[in-house]
Amino acid sequence: MEEKIINGICCDVENCVHNNGSCCCTAREIHVNHRSNGSAETVCETFSEI
Repeated sequence: MEEKIINGICCDVENCVHNNGSCCCTAREIHVNHRSNGSAETVCETFSEI
């Protein structure tokens, strides 16, 4: 079965369940905040920690 990814989305958040390990997002859809509190934080509200 082929893994579904969101084309055009590159994710480097290593501890997100939706990151397939190749910087591709496997979430059904994403919601992105307009900014984060610091450079170590993701702006992706779909983030879910492993």
